[in-house]
Amino acid sequence: MQRRVFAIFYRIFVLFLLLSLSAVCACAAVQPSSVNLSVVASTTDLAAIINQSLPKELYKGQGGLGTSVTVLRTGPIVVTASDNYVYLTLPVQLTFSYAMYESYPLKAGLKFKARVNVTPDWRLKTELYYTGLSDGLAETFKVGPLSLKPKSVVENISQPVQRLLAPIIDNKVNDSVQLKAKIAPLWQNAFNPTLVSKEFSAWLKLTPERIVMSPLLAANNQIQLSIGVITGAEITVGPKPAAAPAKALPPVQQLPAFDKNFNIQVATDIYFADLMNALKPVLLDKTFGEDKKITIKGFELKGEEGRLVVALTATGDFDGQLMVLAKPTYNAQSNSLTFENVDFDTKNAGWLIGAGSWLLSSKIRSTIKSKLDTAVVEQLEKARLKASSALSSVQIGGHVRMSGAVRRMSLGEASVLNDRLSVQVVAQGESIVNLK
Repeated sequence: MQRRVFAIFYRIFVLFLLLSLSAVCACAAVQPSSVNLSVVASTTDLAAIINQSLPKELYKGQGGLGTSVTVLRTGPIVVTASDNYVYLTLPVQLTFSYAMYESYPLKAGLKFKARVNVTPDWRLKTELYYTGLSDGLAETFKVGPLSLKPKSVVENISQPVQRLLAPIIDNKVNDSVQLKAKIAPLWQNAFNPTLVSKEFSAWLKLTPERIVMSPLLAANNQIQLSIGVITGAEITVGPKPAAAPAKALPPVQQLPAFDKNFNIQVATDIYFADLMNALKPVLLDKTFGEDKKITIKGFELKGEEGRLVVALTATGDFDGQLMVLAKPTYNAQSNSLTFENVDFDTKNAGWLIGAGSWLLSSKIRSTIKSKLDTAVVEQLEKARLKASSALSSVQIGGHVRMSGAVRRMSLGEASVLNDRLSVQVVAQGESIVNLK
């Protein structure tokens, strides 16, 4: 069973990595899931594409007090990111002229900061602000008879330089991130059910509806967008389900924060053969009772009228077959599936099991209940740990990597069939697709 559960969950999460979609689910019993797409652009890459487009001459015109000024770029722009701003320092040379006089070239750094937002149509919009000159300039300098203060004079030219830079930076930020180009094909692919287990003919069906985004984060010299594709997710077994009609990529909805968990409903089968393997060490050839004793020489499991029947073959003070009945019960508050009302079948036991019977005081019932209770928990926890380990870092392509973790298995009602327990399980966790 452990192997079956792990195989299905592994394929589910590899699929999530390939998809990266968005939506709200129509599954009534399961909360909507968020498949999280992280789009990251480094300031190094951003600086490289900005530098390709910056002209050498940034400004030529009036410099104040009757002077003219020429502003030349002298080197590559330096881009950093912190505190949710992108900071830019542009090395320049300023030369002032007045009449027949010309100043010596002043070396300086024009400093700007930019805030980046996302518009509903998936474009990144930058707001650029001039923040001043780099340190190291003299307080005053002379151009012929004029004595000028560099910092105040540069204020007059900051706006034209800013107007030159703003569209270049805006376009190049979009070129660097390419947000819509990355999201659109993933969104379209989400509407087609995907085979996640050929062995079990298991299909993952998603119902995408919308995309949400938290505010852009600029820190540690990276620009990062956290996008949540809100979707319903369910696993069906059998023929491929019909694909949902594909929808156009919706406008992005910006939220202060959003739930980053996924919830996938999976019908999980726990076969009686697996439960028998768990019960063998505590039942087979074990002796129960005090004054009177019986030894269990064999047992079988079957389903009957919604209950699990444990048919025990005993020898000792009683030779024959005993029936123990156990009903699986789901507790929503504790998220547990336990076996309650574990008792002997008094209906068919005749005189053997009645009030005060020595069998009632034996530990057979509590032993069976305890082991059955832990068997489901142990199997699902092993599957969760293996799935999380396998999904901790999965390389999908040259620039696409997924990380995921199954943090919790939420159990539901269990049905007792002829050879298995069928349990509704919701796998809960977080998956992130990183595009760099």
